[in-house]
Amino acid sequence: MRYGFTVWVGEIMAAAIRARLEVVAWTVLTGAIGYFVLRDVPQYADFSSAAYNDFPRTRFYLVPHLVGAGLGILAGLLQFSARIRRQWPVVHRVSGRIYVIGCLVGAPAAAMLALNSDCVTCRPALGSLAVYWFATTLVAFIFIRQRSFAAHRAFMIRSFVAMNVFVIVRIGYLLAGAAGREPSVRTMVEFTCVFAPLLLCEAWLSWSSDVRAGAAAARKIGARKAG
Repeated sequence: MRYGFTVWVGEIMAAAIRARLEVVAWTVLTGAIGYFVLRDVPQYADFSSAAYNDFPRTRFYLVPHLVGAGLGILAGLLQFSARIRRQWPVVHRVSGRIYVIGCLVGAPAAAMLALNSDCVTCRPALGSLAVYWFATTLVAFIFIRQRSFAAHRAFMIRSFVAMNVFVIVRIGYLLAGAAGREPSVRTMVEFTCVFAPLLLCEAWLSWSSDVRAGAAAARKIGARKAG
């Protein structure tokens, strides 16, 4: 009984830590997305060369990228709501389809932006990110069609993180300051801020699955000892 109680307390503490970390992460991410979108996107409502001074040759790729990613961000935030999944499954399914469409439009446009970036040494990082974003979205869609819910959720998280890496990149340039205009610094910022969030996402998914697997194993051991 004492062992079973210890396992039960451990499970509660692990679940509480995970829940709090998720709340903090979602709050920070949502706030950062809102800040950078409101700061950087409105200027592109004017579809002229002057408004697109940083993207004179690629504005025809930037618009579908912004539209697709915008749909993905809005629909993605709904996708991760457990309450919506439970109480309004139709909303969850519809927003999921909107998310997939937005990503499958925004990711190829992002790949074209990467190929045309004036920072030649940044292209591998940006191009890899676009491919990863597209692939994880497509795999998540395939898994949900097969009703593999756990795998679907894991790849949706990967896709959503990839789509919002731009937030980390913007923060990287804020920290770099004026030096961020130098090609070598730009390359370092792009590579670091693109791949670090993806690696952290994998670590988080691994830790979460390990916690759940460990809790399940502990319950079985506790049940055997109690029996």
